[in-house]
Amino acid sequence: MFQNFIKMTKGYGLTDLRDDLLAGLSVATIALPQNMAYALIVGVDPVYGLYTSIVSMIVATFVGVSNYMVVGPANMIALAIASSLAAFEGINYLQGVLLLTMMVGLIQIILGVLKLGDLVKYVSHSVIVGLTTGVALMIGIGQLGSFLGVAVESSTNIFITVYRLGINLDQLNYYSVAIGSLAMIIIIISKQIDSRLPSYLLAVVVSMLVTYFFNLDQELKVINQFSSSLPSFSPVKFDLTLVRQLFISALSIAILGFIQVVSIVKSLEKETGQEVDLNREFIGQGIINTVCSFFSSFAISGSFTNSFANYEAGAKTRFSELIIALVMLLFILLLNSLVEYIPVAALAAIVIIVAYNMIDITEIVKTFRTTKYDAVVLSTTLLTTILAPRLDYAIYLGVLISTIIVLKDTSDINYSHISYEQEKSKFVDQDFEEVKNDELIVINLAGNLNFNTSENLKEELDESFQENKIFVIRTRDVESIDFTTIRELDNFIDRVQRYGGEVMICGLGDDIFDPLEESGVIDKVNRSNVFKADDYIFSSTQEAINEAEDRQN
Repeated sequence: MFQNFIKMTKGYGLTDLRDDLLAGLSVATIALPQNMAYALIVGVDPVYGLYTSIVSMIVATFVGVSNYMVVGPANMIALAIASSLAAFEGINYLQGVLLLTMMVGLIQIILGVLKLGDLVKYVSHSVIVGLTTGVALMIGIGQLGSFLGVAVESSTNIFITVYRLGINLDQLNYYSVAIGSLAMIIIIISKQIDSRLPSYLLAVVVSMLVTYFFNLDQELKVINQFSSSLPSFSPVKFDLTLVRQLFISALSIAILGFIQVVSIVKSLEKETGQEVDLNREFIGQGIINTVCSFFSSFAISGSFTNSFANYEAGAKTRFSELIIALVMLLFILLLNSLVEYIPVAALAAIVIIVAYNMIDITEIVKTFRTTKYDAVVLSTTLLTTILAPRLDYAIYLGVLISTIIVLKDTSDINYSHISYEQEKSKFVDQDFEEVKNDELIVINLAGNLNFNTSENLKEELDESFQENKIFVIRTRDVESIDFTTIRELDNFIDRVQRYGGEVMICGLGDDIFDPLEESGVIDKVNRSNVFKADDYIFSSTQEAINEAEDRQN
């Protein structure tokens, strides 16, 4: 992994350092308040959001692959951690977070080494849209209590959360609402004035100063007792029972992290032209998470917001991440007394705006308009996300439904009848009704003939069957074949021969000929009825047809 770091430093000059320094300072103004807010989603003190940022970014500088992707706390990962540990009682919550983080890291390393990370590329986009939308709703609604100053018991079901908020509105803290609203207004207005302004940082600083100068720390909830200590090494307490209970959740968070990384890397690839070895990036993510677990930090992934801000700010290498980490270190050490006055409502306002921006209405509409299958996958994933007790259920169910739909979609075989028109000297597609009375019936097969298409192949062959006919089966466009479909072909050959007919097979390449020979099909039809493919398309088909016509005459 360190080869990437060595490669990155080659030819590194003062101009690159200046660009990375400016980019790092710019992104720090976004990441600092945002990552403190994400710690609230996890359910830990905001300082752990800074610890996580510092540790993950320092390690990523050395083991990362992408020059532009910025790692750190991520909204979906944070919610997945919280939902995974919500059901566990009687455990030290922070220790549970750290153990889960270590498990996520080790799983990611194993999947990356085994090159299984590529599998996430096959997760349906509809699953990602549904999951992201559901997570956005959960995150936004989950922070309403902090925004309103209403203390409610957290729930992974948004409807229960809304109900609990409704029955406790008599606790509404108007100071919290005012400060939270102020933070939102500052973010919205500053973005309209200039998108390059550090809107999140401005919102936090202004709300903190208002709280400090007007002594509002007694009227609303503030961070208070903010630790000025740096993240220090602390062994994770290993609990085998808890490991077994958390394994499925850890696996789903590892996969979720992979999905987010793939999305970011692929998006950046279009902008930067840098191609990234995904499996190496996944191993790097695993190392980062494993190290984080030993330094009071929770699981991380790539950050969409920070990564694109990093690229747009002119970053040249991963040193920009190191700059961000150093800025956060200085923030903890030098501004400890002021940080204690940051209102929790302001951080909640940031999270709510981030959640709102996660919902892409255009993508949702486009997905619903594409196909009914995409609509089903998106809807099911979204509903499971907001209703299920754990986020990983939505991931697995969405992937399962996508797989079922793909298998159903690919179960229809590419099957047709063709005939040769002498006067035009060309082959044409024909409906079966047009050829069923011919002495010679040519069947054209194409695509992948796998187990999921075998039932459809059987139905098509049954429909094409006629007694005392010669069948020419063209396989030139068959890409692969397995034993299940070979068995259906074998049964069809037996039936044709039993009723006085004959089967010829043409267009055979070695990759199709070999399995048919091994299974005995070639000998069954007789080798004189087998015509291998050559450089000319349809030449072996024409040869088979000529041979069949000669025999009929």
